[in-house]
Amino acid sequence: MDPDGPTAEQRAQEAMLTLNKNKQLMRAICLVVFFTLAVCMASVAIYLRSWELMFKVEELQDFVTVTNEPDDACAIGTDRSQWIAGRIELFATCEARQREDHTRSDKEIYDLCFASRQYDRDSFCRRGTEVQILVFNVTNPADVTNGRMPSIVEVGRKSGGPLVFYRDCKTFDTQFVGTTVEYSEYCYHTYKYPATEGEDLNQEIIVPNVGLQEALGNSEYNMDYVVAVVWGTEGLLKLNATQATVEDFIRGQLLSFSWPNNFGINFLNAFSPATSRAGFAAKDNAHQLMKDAVSPLSRTCTVNGTSFNKNQCISMANVMATFARQYYESFQTDLVHPYGLRWQEGAGLFVKTTIGNALGYYSGYDDVILNYLFPKKVHWNVVPSESLVDVSGKTASGAADAANGVFTAGPLGPHKVVTAEVTRLGEYERYLGRERVIEFDWSGCRPRAPDGQVVVGQDGPFPPQCNGGEERSVRGSAGDFMQPELWNVNSLLDAEQARRPIFLTKLWRAIDLSLMETLTVQAGVEKLEVQEYNVRPEGLREARFSFNCATEYRAMADAGIVNRGTDCDVPVGMFNLAPVSNQIPYLWSLPHYFLVESGLYSNPRENLDGLLTPTGPRYKSVYYVDKQSGKVVVRAEKDQISVRLYQAEDVSGSGRDPNLQISMFTKHAAVTIPLYWSSTTRNSTEAELQYLAEFQIRFRSLWAAFIACMSTGAVALIFALFFGMLLYREQAERSVREKRKRIATDLDEAMPPAVEEEQEGLVQGDGNGEANGVAKDRSVPAGVGANGVSESGVGLGEVSKGAITNGPSGVKA
Repeated sequence: MDPDGPTAEQRAQEAMLTLNKNKQLMRAICLVVFFTLAVCMASVAIYLRSWELMFKVEELQDFVTVTNEPDDACAIGTDRSQWIAGRIELFATCEARQREDHTRSDKEIYDLCFASRQYDRDSFCRRGTEVQILVFNVTNPADVTNGRMPSIVEVGRKSGGPLVFYRDCKTFDTQFVGTTVEYSEYCYHTYKYPATEGEDLNQEIIVPNVGLQEALGNSEYNMDYVVAVVWGTEGLLKLNATQATVEDFIRGQLLSFSWPNNFGINFLNAFSPATSRAGFAAKDNAHQLMKDAVSPLSRTCTVNGTSFNKNQCISMANVMATFARQYYESFQTDLVHPYGLRWQEGAGLFVKTTIGNALGYYSGYDDVILNYLFPKKVHWNVVPSESLVDVSGKTASGAADAANGVFTAGPLGPHKVVTAEVTRLGEYERYLGRERVIEFDWSGCRPRAPDGQVVVGQDGPFPPQCNGGEERSVRGSAGDFMQPELWNVNSLLDAEQARRPIFLTKLWRAIDLSLMETLTVQAGVEKLEVQEYNVRPEGLREARFSFNCATEYRAMADAGIVNRGTDCDVPVGMFNLAPVSNQIPYLWSLPHYFLVESGLYSNPRENLDGLLTPTGPRYKSVYYVDKQSGKVVVRAEKDQISVRLYQAEDVSGSGRDPNLQISMFTKHAAVTIPLYWSSTTRNSTEAELQYLAEFQIRFRSLWAAFIACMSTGAVALIFALFFGMLLYREQAERSVREKRKRIATDLDEAMPPAVEEEQEGLVQGDGNGEANGVAKDRSVPAGVGANGVSESGVGLGEVSKGAITNGPSGVKA
């Protein structure tokens, strides 16, 4: 061993010093690496959140919104014309293509898709909206005519299942203005099964005659005196009524000597349709006679230029009804044209017709009663076909009527739908030119001045009593889109998701749909997450026009003092559509009166035989909505239209003469009979579902990557802080050691040389720990003084020892 080489202790110290330096270097490297990783992960997260994710959100927003602006997405390379008829998936975000498709009918879009594809038409091509219908056939019309319970059966295709029609609507006069589109449209229907159209739609059914109900709804007090007008005048001609016969009937009604001469001739000349008498004016004369007899304000009537008092007017009206009954009953067992039934079966109150005519797919059926008031064919207007000319004419006429304060339930102008504002995407701003729904309280919303002047405009402002003081604006989804979330760009509150409004065109108002659950639907090999919405009782209850429904307001409403909600007299869950159906007493409900509450008024199902109790999804209105895009991917709107038969009113207490006996149908109850129920469906294609599913998957993956990057960056930052703390601690400890060394050095420099020599001597002492020469001085003394202090310098040694012990203070001492 080299005596001049480093000792083991020195080598250990050198190794420890090297290790400490390496540890410090590694910690510094880890600090830099983890900090760099944290910065990189944060940068990637910011990129994903602020660029990639937002780019996909903007792409989705471009897909769901339509604006009147140019778009680079319409060009493929240098070709800028393929967007007109190219594959829709290539131009899903092309504004020009979206605007063009808005003007096309479903059939036109389907034909374009069909022509551009050969092998995947089922996935990409959709025929359009389907309307599935089941009608109700009354099997016992004679019993119903006599006041018994109706018995009904559902009728569909001859081979089973519902009747199915395609509905294709084409827009015209389309204008994209700002964030909305204004357009008018006409629709036509096509039967889905042309091979069996004849046998399916020519099936005969017996149904309530809505033509008669429309005539009664437009008569004073909803009485059926119009039947006596039509059949009574016809009876005078066909039964060969003579002056003597007529006068005998009249005197039988009122035995009086006040009858003027030739009153029988006056009667025949006024009411017989013979060419030698009243001719075509006969029905009008009889109609005026009936109104004079019915009105409690009328005191006289004029017949063939001769004035008669009220009692004589009532007598002649009753005679007209007598001839009507005789003519009606003269058919005996013959069929009454055009009703296809015998008079015992309630011909006129009911009608036998074909399904196609009843639905309006064909021209409809004739009703001699209605034709007198409104010369037109009768049908339910379910699947009619219109043309651009038809709708344009109705719109112009309706706008003119509305401007003059005349009620009309037809179009007054174009629809207006939001297409480019995310918070109201797909919502109506106007429906058929209307901003507000006032048709169910027309007299309260648009009253005329005493001189007949129009004082309230079509768009208001409306008087406080309008709709009972509750504003009913046109609102809610048009059925294609609802408010989207766009991945938190337009965050929806829980309340906004729980209730979504949709405007039901048959109902003429919005209903709030209720969120039921979140589920997934198949989109090719992927899954699309959707929210299911249903029509629920609370939505039906809130949509009612039910103001001033208390019993004490009924008499006030009849007297014209207050207005009363049109839904007051129907069960909750049903709606009175008579005001927008030319007073045909139509009632809207869900199929089989699903969700109709029994309370003050019973559920109509309780008074019908053959109607099943509705259970399960078959009777529910269902909507599946993609939360991110707001697209309604599945829409199945269910509804049922019924008719409530007008009943002959009891004249007691009404101010009308109790001797008035002009009603023809008096035995039937005011029963509600269903006509049909339908399911209107419009579902997205598999390709559309896949397109939306890709957005959901991309959103989730980008969001997961963003979370992963942020988490990794956070962990890396924690590690960087940890290693930074270690480096800081080591640096602090080194600083303390160096400071101590400086203090020791300063101390050594401050000591006197003698003290230093003594200290060195002590350090170099023997194994007993004593310095050289000290033990000798401490031996038993030969020269110890009386005070025990050595005379040979032991005291100095003690002082030196004290100096070592006590430091500079000992030296000083």
